[in-house]
Amino acid sequence: MWDVDVEYIVESIELIKGAMPDSLEEFKSMGLAKDGIYKRLEFAIQALLDSLSGLGRKRGIIALSYSDLIKSLEEKGILPKETAEKAEFLAQLREVLIYDYDLMNDEIAFRNMEEYIEYVEELLRFLRGVEG
Repeated sequence: MWDVDVEYIVESIELIKGAMPDSLEEFKSMGLAKDGIYKRLEFAIQALLDSLSGLGRKRGIIALSYSDLIKSLEEKGILPKETAEKAEFLAQLREVLIYDYDLMNDEIAFRNMEEYIEYVEELLRFLRGVEG
């Protein structure tokens, strides 16, 4: 795959799944462990976006932002619309995790973490399918 460590992404997702508590109250009280969940999610998303960038370069796409990259991949018919929407969401989530961490809402993240993981896994399946 294009400069992506698939095993690291899979490991990150498995660590997140294993660390997620059963209740919002437990999640909120996790302290540094909760920060670790967010950081692993950020790393997995970053690795996937870097891989999309590599795919884009192979297809002659030069983009100034992940959003532009995703849009170009979709317009060229490389990235299916539904997958592009999920990739765009993950790119925006990454921005919050990196630059606006204080805006992270634990309640929303707890409620939606399974969906975030599904998006990462779907994008990873897509990238594996176009590898080569």
